[in-house]
Order: sequence, then C-alpha cells, then structure tokens
Amino acid sequence: MKCIRATVLMLVTFLGARSGYGQGQESLIFELAGDARGAALGGAVMADLDSDVHGAGLNPCLIDTARQGDISIDYVDYFAGMGMTSVNYQLKPKGRWNMQLGSRFMNLGTFTGYDPAGNPTQDFQGGDQVVYFGTSRAIDSVWTFGAQGFIGSRHLNREVAGWAGLEAFVHARWVARQLAVGMAVTGAGHQWGLKGSQPTGALPYNVQVALTKGFNNAPFRIYLKAQHLQTWDLAPPGTYDDTIDPITQEVVKNSTFKFGDQLMRHVTIGTALSAGESMEIWFGFDYRRRTELMATDRINGNGFSFGAQFQFGKFGVRIGRSRHHFAGASTHIGIRFNPRQFGRS
Repeated sequence: MKCIRATVLMLVTFLGARSGYGQGQESLIFELAGDARGAALGGAVMADLDSDVHGAGLNPCLIDTARQGDISIDYVDYFAGMGMTSVNYQLKPKGRWNMQLGSRFMNLGTFTGYDPAGNPTQDFQGGDQVVYFGTSRAIDSVWTFGAQGFIGSRHLNREVAGWAGLEAFVHARWVARQLAVGMAVTGAGHQWGLKGSQPTGALPYNVQVALTKGFNNAPFRIYLKAQHLQTWDLAPPGTYDDTIDPITQEVVKNSTFKFGDQLMRHVTIGTALSAGESMEIWFGFDYRRRTELMATDRINGNGFSFGAQFQFGKFGVRIGRSRHHFAGASTHIGIRFNPRQFGRS
C-alpha cells in the first residue's frame, strides 16, 4: 500500500506542476481506441480480468506473459480519408518486468494548400506518429504497476511539432471475485513547436478510472470507465443556458439535468459476451459521443459500438464498429499472431 500511495502522490505532484504550462495541441492518436475490442466496449480498456496483447498497447498492465513474441496489428478506418495503424510487440520479460514495444501512426488525410493571396497551391498530407516502450511489474497476485514512455511528432506540410511523454498505470485484479479495477494517466507529455506555428506546451492528459466485473455462471462481463476526470464540466459553452423563442421572445428554460449530464459525459459502459472458447462479442456505449455529435435531433445510433473476435488457425482476428454520427462510423480491424509459429518444424 505504501507503493500505491507513493505512486498516486507522484502523479498528483507531476500533473499539478504541469498546470502552469502552455497547452500543446490535442491528437486523436492518444484518444482513439486503436484496438477493435476497446473501441467496441466504448473506449480503451483500463481494467480487465484477462491479459490482452492488443489492449496492452494502451495499457502495459495488460501485457500477456503467456504470449511472449506475439505481434498485434490494428487498423482504424476513421473519417474523410483519416486512418490509424497500430503495431504492438511483446518482448521477453526481464526479471519481474514485462515489456513491450510499439508504434501508432495517424493519417490525417489530404489538405489543399493556399498561398497568401488565397490561391490554391499543391495538396499535401498530414499525420501524427508515436513510438513507445511500455513496462509493467506485478507487486503481488493482485496489484500491477505500469509505465509507458513515448516520443512522436506531427507534420502538416511546413508545420512540424515534436512530442515526448510518460504515461502511468495502476491495475488490480481479484480473480476469485471476478473483479478488476484500474487507474491511468494517459497522454501526459510535452509538445515542442519545431516549425511553423505549432505551439509549445503541455500535451492534454486524460485521467481515467475503470472497473470490470464478471459473474459466476454467467457468460458476460461489464466494463465501466470514467475518463477526463481532470476536468469536471466537459460540455460545450452554453449547453445549460436558457434560450429565447424566436417568435414569442419568451425565455425557454433549459430542462437538462445538469449534474447527471456532466457526470455521464465522463462515463463509458460496455459488455463482453462469451460465445465459446474462440469467440467473443462486444457492445459499448459512449454518452458524450452520442450527445455532442448529434445533428439537431438526428441521433440514430450515435455513441453505440459493437464488435467480435474470432480465431482462424494461427491468427486471432478482431473487428469492431463505432457509430460517431449519422453520416458514418469508424471501422476497427485487428489481427494477432506469433511469427515463431510459422517457422520450420
């Protein structure tokens, strides 16, 4: 418990010291769940009852020591030509330390350039990329601590920025109770504007707390997560203001339950349904995504997500679908394999 208190104190001190710095630009590469399972469950998994090679890329406490040498490759087909590819490789443990190495690349699409007079010039592409090294260590049969350092960059034609940072994780798993909890600070780092008008300052970080619960003699698990806890009110300005009727000029009271709306903007919920030894089906819901990305009253399936995993021979395959807006959804595809299985016998 002394290690837990020391870790929490260190994180609070570190984040408090960062609050006085300027702000770097937010990147989807830290927010978007690259893994199909995480996306289908509503967001990156921060507490789990099992280890997971794919999910370990976003949480090294989930490194699977039974799958040493496994490689996971995940691809996200986002919007408007945007996409992200993630690769994670589990290294050989060193003593009691589990280790992994990986990278993520976010293609931001194609842009049209303009000269100072407003005339179009040549098109150009932009992207964000990071490489990371993650490690975790089990303190006992329940508690695991992890850390993941990263370096990366953003390029947009003549605009270039560099990144470096460190993420921290705490995870606990009670197998007999089928209960897992986790806490993480992700995306914490610094951005340097290297070229153009890119700002220099602290990267936006994300404080997350998660709980996962399984049940005896029931083939499903519940995943709950609260994120962006460093800021209570995530709603856009004016969300809770009263409005004026354009015809009668009367004040229309805002009927939104403010506390409940603010609370739910932090929460994602998901469930995993077992369909056999080699198949699992996932469903998830993100209230904030559903609320902020609706167009007038056209909500449709905004905020909902689903997916599944299968085993095909030596490959583990995952596919997920996240509904962001009535105009479309993102598709997540992933595979896992061990190159040693393809060696000569």
